[in-house]
Amino acid sequence: MGRIRAEYVSTGKVRFVYKHFAILGTESNRAAEASECAAEQGQFWPFHDLVFTDQVANRTSLNQESLVNFAGQVGLDTAAFGECLSSNRYSLQISRETQTVQSLGVRGTPGFLVNGLFISGAQPFEVFEQVVEEQLAALEGN
Repeated sequence: MGRIRAEYVSTGKVRFVYKHFAILGTESNRAAEASECAAEQGQFWPFHDLVFTDQVANRTSLNQESLVNFAGQVGLDTAAFGECLSSNRYSLQISRETQTVQSLGVRGTPGFLVNGLFISGAQPFEVFEQVVEEQLAALEGN
């Protein structure tokens, strides 16, 4: 995602919208809520990336304690983060986003839609580059 953000999103060529797709149960929902709590402190992506990296490497339980620990690792105010997470204030948002993504026919993560074209799974940058460049060329042709 870093290269996509750097080459397309940061340059204004592409608008990137992230929707939560919490389909793996309670811990998946909590992690999604936690990322929104991190967003309150301007650290959505660092927190998101740390959690996902940890899940690949360690599969740490995503309970309150470990999520607060991750928050500390990215430099968040852990007291404010913990209060946010305990409040469940993002639970309805996460539920709605998950339902929206399901209604689009997405069944697994990660999943990407580029102007309605579905890209399934973790793919190398070149796959995204090809689709994005084709879509940008089509827009320029109109």
